Amino acid sequence: MAKKYYELTPDERLAFLNLADHVKAELHDQQSINNEQIIENYISDFRVPMGMLKAIIIDAHQVNVPMAIEEPSVIAAANNGAKLLNSGGGVVVDMPERTAMIGQIMFNGGNFDTLDQFVRTHQKELFEIAKQTKPSIYKRGGGLVAIKTRKISEDETSIDFKIDTKDAMGANIVNTILEAEVSLFAEFDKQILGAILTNYATAQLVTVSGNVNFAALGGREVAEKIVALSRFSKNDPYRATTENKGLFNGIGAVVLATGNDWRAVEASGHAYASQDGHYRSLTRWTIRGEQLHGELTLPISVGTVGGVISAMDQAKNVLDIVKPKSADELRGIILAVGLAQNLAALKAIAAGGIQRGHMRMQYRALALQVGASPKELPMLVSKLKTMSQVDATKATEILLEMRK
Repeated sequence: MAKKYYELTPDERLAFLNLADHVKAELHDQQSINNEQIIENYISDFRVPMGMLKAIIIDAHQVNVPMAIEEPSVIAAANNGAKLLNSGGGVVVDMPERTAMIGQIMFNGGNFDTLDQFVRTHQKELFEIAKQTKPSIYKRGGGLVAIKTRKISEDETSIDFKIDTKDAMGANIVNTILEAEVSLFAEFDKQILGAILTNYATAQLVTVSGNVNFAALGGREVAEKIVALSRFSKNDPYRATTENKGLFNGIGAVVLATGNDWRAVEASGHAYASQDGHYRSLTRWTIRGEQLHGELTLPISVGTVGGVISAMDQAKNVLDIVKPKSADELRGIILAVGLAQNLAALKAIAAGGIQRGHMRMQYRALALQVGASPKELPMLVSKLKTMSQVDATKATEILLEMRK
């Protein structure tokens, strides 16, 4: 009997594809026995370059932060932004007293007041179910924190369960507890749509802030222009989208490197950017005395243990570099990188254009694209920097001339 596709080995799956031998060989060489166990229909690993943000000061401590990203200039910009923030004393993190994930049991067609009263009456049972379902998280000091009935529309209701998952990201913990809680709502069975966590992590709101002296920016005029750009992005969703994308260049690179779910973090961030019905930038820059002051508030759900984090050596190695004492500390570190990333981008725009620095990094990628060897790359990049207009055709011409 023929195997089903998911039952094949990685090499058997590659053989199923119509690939040149050298492509199959390259994909085979990037395979990992460990990663084969993490996803279905595995064929190979897709490697992303990882670089270092060197020594950003967060709550008076220097932290080295690996960043995994393929886009040129991001890590250079993050280091530049970190230096600016370091010059003003570094980044300060404001953390809630207790962070938690939120899970929902969703109802359609029920009466809100009836459901709300049911939840109020059965608080003790709901908390006991959670404790019996996941005793391990209670042993670590976590567990169900609060239950709230929330009216969505005239005939839609959500019962929100706030659950402290400690240093785990917690999706599996929350979903396991929710599925157990559903049994108590048997009389509302026909109205239940489902039970699942939400990635909108509003119980994990973290704020980071930092100051930069005008001299480090290049003068008060640059600072004032950054403030104006920040105000513009609060009013214009076109600018806000680009600014938030740049912010997530930094945030996503750290989230990915630490084995966390960058898609969940970005989705939550974009939802928060739209909380008042108008999409806005997530950072705010103002002038305080003789300094530029920046703040970033974001709901961010990450972990330092459990799930894929514990299964991937790459993630464990990165966490060994960062050395966060807890998931909450990692949240602050990730957002500090985001603030630095945003500052660097705004300074580049305010001080004369972002493309100049961006293109210097793109030249390396272009040199590789046209086939430059590692030995040829420095000279080709140097020549490209002197050109007013650069494209692949021009880069190829210069490379061929070099080889004569």
